[in-house]
Amino acid sequence: MPDEHQFLDLIGQIYDAAAGDADWTVVLGNLTRMLGAHAAVLQRPQAPGQAVQTLVSGIDLAYVGLYGAHYHSVLPIRSWLPRLPGGSVFIDRMLLADQDYVRTEFYTDFLTPQDQHASLSWLDRNRQGGGATPALISVWRSRRQPEWEPAQLRLLHQLSPHLEQALEIERRLGASAARRLADELVRSAAELTWRERDCLARIARGASSKEIARQLDLSIHTVNDHVESAMRKLAATSRSEAVAKAMVLDLLEG
Repeated sequence: MPDEHQFLDLIGQIYDAAAGDADWTVVLGNLTRMLGAHAAVLQRPQAPGQAVQTLVSGIDLAYVGLYGAHYHSVLPIRSWLPRLPGGSVFIDRMLLADQDYVRTEFYTDFLTPQDQHASLSWLDRNRQGGGATPALISVWRSRRQPEWEPAQLRLLHQLSPHLEQALEIERRLGASAARRLADELVRSAAELTWRERDCLARIARGASSKEIARQLDLSIHTVNDHVESAMRKLAATSRSEAVAKAMVLDLLEG
């Protein structure tokens, strides 16, 4: 499992990808390695009514066309996806028993030739209108690798708010607009104190105000004051937005 530095680096890469400064396939590759996986896939709608774009790491691109042409329609867990709450992190075998899964056309004809066996997935909570396809990230292990464990589920769950925020930035602004937003923030000279940066960095790692207060030997009130001050400086309406903007501006490095 990754250390804190590796985890924060990946979070930074996720926001860089949203801003157009990094490639999502690189993010997928790093996520694959971090989770000890074989391959990873990001499926996301470009816009309401448009086809879903598929990005991959560790998979032959020839299979992407096959998926879009036929195998997406026979995905064994497809009927479950509209019923799952946004932000869900799940293993495919939570939805369909292994003995049933391995007998499906999807498994025998599509997964087996790629040496893929079991997936760990994250489902975006931001659906673009009724019935729209949400973004989905699936990380795959081969049959030779161990089964997914709670530690990997927890790690992907910790990344969930950052994936959600990054995809929302990308959806609303597009890569060039996200870059313009970052430039505007730089020009506004939003200067965070070292303590404000420290608190935001700890929030990025999943810590609550209570946990940060204990770690820094401060009161919860003081921690909240630092966070609220950072939000004002970054013109953010939520903690997650403050973390996202701070990541884009490289304010949490070091």
